[in-house]
Amino acid sequence: MFLKFENFLIVYNSFFFFFRYVLLLGLSATSLITHHWILVWLLIWSNMVLSTYAVSSQQHFPNILFSSFSDTIQSSFGPNVTLATVLTILFTLIENPDLLNLHFCQKNPQYSGENRVQVSGWIIALVNTLATQLGTKRTDTLFSEKELGNSDRKGKIKFLAEKLDSTAIGLKLSPYDSKGNYKGKLLPISRHKIEPAYVICPTSFVCGTLNCQPRCLIQSTWERDIPMVTLIKEHTAHQGVPVLVGKCPKCETLYAADHERFQDTSTIQNNLKRVYLNSAKYLKVGKSLWVDRLFSTSVINAIYNFHASASAYAEYWNNTFGTEQLSVARPHIWQAFVQQSVRTIAGECGFDAEFDDGLNIKEVTIQAFSILGENGIIRAADKHACGECTQERNKTSNVVFDDPAAVVGMDATDDNIPAMASTHEEIEVDLPQITSDNKMDVDAIQNIKMVVLDGVVMGPQVNGF
Repeated sequence: MFLKFENFLIVYNSFFFFFRYVLLLGLSATSLITHHWILVWLLIWSNMVLSTYAVSSQQHFPNILFSSFSDTIQSSFGPNVTLATVLTILFTLIENPDLLNLHFCQKNPQYSGENRVQVSGWIIALVNTLATQLGTKRTDTLFSEKELGNSDRKGKIKFLAEKLDSTAIGLKLSPYDSKGNYKGKLLPISRHKIEPAYVICPTSFVCGTLNCQPRCLIQSTWERDIPMVTLIKEHTAHQGVPVLVGKCPKCETLYAADHERFQDTSTIQNNLKRVYLNSAKYLKVGKSLWVDRLFSTSVINAIYNFHASASAYAEYWNNTFGTEQLSVARPHIWQAFVQQSVRTIAGECGFDAEFDDGLNIKEVTIQAFSILGENGIIRAADKHACGECTQERNKTSNVVFDDPAAVVGMDATDDNIPAMASTHEEIEVDLPQITSDNKMDVDAIQNIKMVVLDGVVMGPQVNGF
């Protein structure tokens, strides 16, 4: 079993210090063999180190029969408990292995001076949190009518603590066996075995074109030709996800998860058109890579809020969420940025953007600007003018700093940078006077407008270490 890099460094450093210690003792290779006890301890110690760092940091999901699980639930909780409540209890237990370790350690004393505690403060705290999560009505379904009638709130909490204790034991979520013998620390529970199977398919289920009658869609791809892609959902990569495409058997409109493709019969050429669906759950950003809208929204926010480039965000995502099997590149980020931007603006305008089919990403941006750009006017800024966004055009700056400390650049190497002679508040600036909410007291000189500068980026930081 291969060690992780950090574990390898620990083992490597340990061997280094060991042989350094041997050299300090003045032992040669021959004398090292003669002192066989050193070799024996070295082999024992190295085997212990390798075994320790090869242990997995997670353990498998409880491997029990469903009949056993059903018997545990029915014997512990009331007859009116729902599936949602049972699943809440199940995931509450598997998400708190450290608390279960603390609880069962008190329940199974191993050292002198310890007292056996059947209902510990740890399990009581978990019960209170669970009851708050479930609410009063759902919590009452965990008890039988007899338990509800003969117990006050404190008694219910104790009953529920005992129920959670027996449920955890039934699910094998205890570090002790039935005889109270310690088996090993309960590790975080892996959810790999209960991960859902994802399928990327159209959100529409009937044909909705104007020239066609509503009818159900058929699956248009042969089984052997269904592409298997990687889906990034909630920043977690899922491999081998099939992509299914629907088709109307009458008008032959194709329905994909992120777009619809139809034949434009209003033109002589009958060109193929592609509609970018604002309601799409997933977006295709690469040949075999799909992402959810959380990913694309994160791209938008990062680029606007941090002025990050597509390359910088790709590096950030790979450093934070990437794995050895998956990493994103700049084209993936740019695809997500353009597609999410188009859908966001089109959604504000109240329609789905429609383009020619088969365009590359550059051509998509050109057509998107012609459809959504409104001749360069921002819809929210139409017929608006104020002192913040429109200023009188000046040939020179209103503010001129004579202080050398104000013009020190980012590439300055002088450590003796002088302090500014005056603060920004003390500098007198001759700004245009605003006479109303949306008008300014300016002459007939043409006002300047806001412009968007392309290429303002925030690159990755340099690690001097």
